[in-house]
Amino acid sequence: MITGPPVRQDILEQNRPAIPEHLVGQLWTPSVGIRLQQEISNDEQDTEAPRTPAKDGAEDGISTAVVTPLPDDILERISQLQLGEGQPTTELPKEEFPKPAALPADNSNKTLLLLSPLSHMHVFSRKWVAKRYLASIVERPQRLNSSAVGIGAAITLAGADEYLLESLVATVDLEECPHVMKVHGKRWPSTLKSLCKSAPNKLSENKLEVPEGWNSGDIYLSEGTVSALEGVVAAVETAVDRVFDDTYGSVRRCFVSIRPPGHHSHPCTPSGFCLINNVHVSIQYAAAKYGLTHAIILDFDLHHGDGSQDICWKLSGLEEYDDEFYTDEENSQHEAVPEWPTNAGPKIGYFSLHDINSFPTEVGYATAEKIKNASTCVIAHDLCIWNVHMEPYSTPEEFDELYTNRYSELFERAKQFLRAAQTKAPIFDGKKEFKAGVFLSAGFDGSEFEDKGMQRHGVHVPTSFYSRFTRDAVTLANEFCDGRVISLLEGGYSDAAIASGVMSHLLGLQGHEWSKEYATSTVVRQLEMGCKPRWSAPKTAQAKDNWIVQAIKLGRSFRTAGSSVPSSPPSSTTSTPKNQQISSVINGTPAGRMVLRDRKSTPVYSHTQRAPGTASKSSSPLVERKPQRVCPTALDQNEQTPAISRHRMTQREDGTWTIVEQMDNLNV
Repeated sequence: MITGPPVRQDILEQNRPAIPEHLVGQLWTPSVGIRLQQEISNDEQDTEAPRTPAKDGAEDGISTAVVTPLPDDILERISQLQLGEGQPTTELPKEEFPKPAALPADNSNKTLLLLSPLSHMHVFSRKWVAKRYLASIVERPQRLNSSAVGIGAAITLAGADEYLLESLVATVDLEECPHVMKVHGKRWPSTLKSLCKSAPNKLSENKLEVPEGWNSGDIYLSEGTVSALEGVVAAVETAVDRVFDDTYGSVRRCFVSIRPPGHHSHPCTPSGFCLINNVHVSIQYAAAKYGLTHAIILDFDLHHGDGSQDICWKLSGLEEYDDEFYTDEENSQHEAVPEWPTNAGPKIGYFSLHDINSFPTEVGYATAEKIKNASTCVIAHDLCIWNVHMEPYSTPEEFDELYTNRYSELFERAKQFLRAAQTKAPIFDGKKEFKAGVFLSAGFDGSEFEDKGMQRHGVHVPTSFYSRFTRDAVTLANEFCDGRVISLLEGGYSDAAIASGVMSHLLGLQGHEWSKEYATSTVVRQLEMGCKPRWSAPKTAQAKDNWIVQAIKLGRSFRTAGSSVPSSPPSSTTSTPKNQQISSVINGTPAGRMVLRDRKSTPVYSHTQRAPGTASKSSSPLVERKPQRVCPTALDQNEQTPAISRHRMTQREDGTWTIVEQMDNLNV
């Protein structure tokens, strides 16, 4: 299903970011047609500095290591979209995604880190809104940069030989993808593409680009949204291919850094920041291509994945789809039978840990139906749905007790579901027809370091949670699923929460025990600063041995070139244009119009036309609350960066790498 990169091959050969010197030969990717980069830029402080040219070939004994940026023409296109300068897209011929020519023998002990640069193309493009509104848009491309810093931190702590890295710019047509249609029907992909195509004209006329009835406080569209979504589908397909097909070195664990998120997306209804349900699409692809019979979704986002749970019900055959799910032709049949029977495919268990007081069950906005859905616990009829609510804690010991007695119940129920399925699985040719996988909806907005505007009900988890929960998920996969784990990025909206959460999560995928020294407030503040567009590494001799600085440098080298371009278009207009057909709601949203992001500190624009002669509410004063962070804004003089034992690696003459000395006390 994956098509070739939507750019010319000659462009793919140019302007590649260099691989950090100490990682050359340690990271493997099967991407084809991109040469090995062996030297790092002489100026590591400037992310825009020219890179050292790549050597033409790799020495013997060095595996190919590639980090793929967006090509120049796509970078230019992103910039145009972000500045509201819509240009006609150029249709390029599709081609089959090539398989790697040379593959390592065994990567079963490694985790694949899969990047999707096309995810940067989904941008907020309402350039006519007020600046304070722009500042409130939290689902933005920069989230991927924070994820990259978390990736760099995990590799620095665990070692480069424990991870593989791949960057993918392939796409899959939403309207021609059977597993997207299995989840969303035939009509929804076409509707999305049509709305995105019409978005530039509406935005140029200062009109909302989303239909009336959509929650414009959370959802936005741009011309590049389709490319981002089709890149997401290609990325999740590739993750499934790498994990389920032993041709790719027996990889068993994969983390996919993508956006927009997906777990709020219903079959035909967008919600939160979500437009398609990424985790369900990956499950259906695994079922169609690799015979997956059972899937476990473990969702640890702060918010209940109401879309993921809804799709589980519908695919079970126990609940009928809404009429709009099918095409007009299907609905016109006497007893409409969809192309994909709702009770066919893998049996899916959904297990969620979330805050019952947050979106979509927001205090003061929740409905009885949503609260009931977010509290459902059932194992019956080949279906398993289990929801556990987050609770407050005061001490690490109190959280440990809470995790042991409450949160770990998700794994016990998942084992119950898989054990029963394994026992009842039919036997053909002496082999049980049972093939399962664990899929993680990895949201980091429940982190102790998340902004309070998002995490406004005071319930969170420590950073260590992500490592512990992930290790338990890997243990579950090892017992029932041949170790197969695919993790897809969901929420997480502050640099501190994403960087520290991804670091903890990736260490957990490799089974590393967590140390509280990995995420002190001082460490996380430095990681957070490293996510900023204009970060510069300290130039002191001591800083060269600081693992945090090295982690940030590494993570920034993984970012898409040019990705520091603001996600919101710059505008000299700070007030709402007089003639636009919108109005703003200053003091929160009306009933039934709740938003995932902080509704209290920002206006929400709607389709409502201002009455003639009525003053604009957008001229009303708005008290601007600065989000509070657990992560301090200044270093605590009494707190020092912890000493973490690391190892220095050197390259032998034959091109292999070895540890030459152990280094201690890598302090700031």
